[in-house]
Amino acid sequence: MNTREFVIAAAGWFLLAVLQLLAALAGPVWAVVGALAVGLLSFGIWRLFSVTFESGWAPVALVGTASAVGVGLGYLSAPDWTVWLGPPVAMVAVGLVQLIRRGGGKTCGLCNRRLGEVALPCPRCGLVVCDSGCWVHEHCRCKLCEDNRVPIFPPEGRWWDQRLGPRMRQGRCQLCLAEAADADLRPCRHCGRPQCRPCWDFNNGQCSRCQWVVDGLPEALQMYMGQGNG
Repeated sequence: MNTREFVIAAAGWFLLAVLQLLAALAGPVWAVVGALAVGLLSFGIWRLFSVTFESGWAPVALVGTASAVGVGLGYLSAPDWTVWLGPPVAMVAVGLVQLIRRGGGKTCGLCNRRLGEVALPCPRCGLVVCDSGCWVHEHCRCKLCEDNRVPIFPPEGRWWDQRLGPRMRQGRCQLCLAEAADADLRPCRHCGRPQCRPCWDFNNGQCSRCQWVVDGLPEALQMYMGQGNG
């Protein structure tokens, strides 16, 4: 899980805890109903923001603790032991959904349709998606990363200096026409054509003029672009 996914998971956890608290304040019955809703809603949050977990128990633990915190705060206002049925219900709901998803075979990370023979791992977010509208072939990424312009190259200037040389002080990007004063331009080491860092990233490190490819591409991207050619 990267930093972005961690922040989203934390924000989702907070939202689920608040929803559980509101349900607990409405009464014991609503606390249990709210726990069930929290468990099911969590999958919508993770999928909407493309949050992936290395362990299948991670979402169960997140939902369980969020429900427990919400129930605990509600219990302080109106003590009733039956509200503590909420956390187990939330965890069972998440666990059942996990089992159902695994039992039904692998599904597309975006549209949730069952994957066929063609399953494409996105090099930017890691989701495995189908090629029926969820994969952008010309840009080698899933549609979610395409729509949100998710970067794949690191932001550190040293990485760019090592592969493309220092930032240019004059000129403009040959794709988006950004001026050197406003954008970090880097020249192609084969033909010298300048492109800004966002355009290099969007094109997967490939020069749009001579098709030269940056050395040292992330491993997840190499299977689509091949090794850099010097």
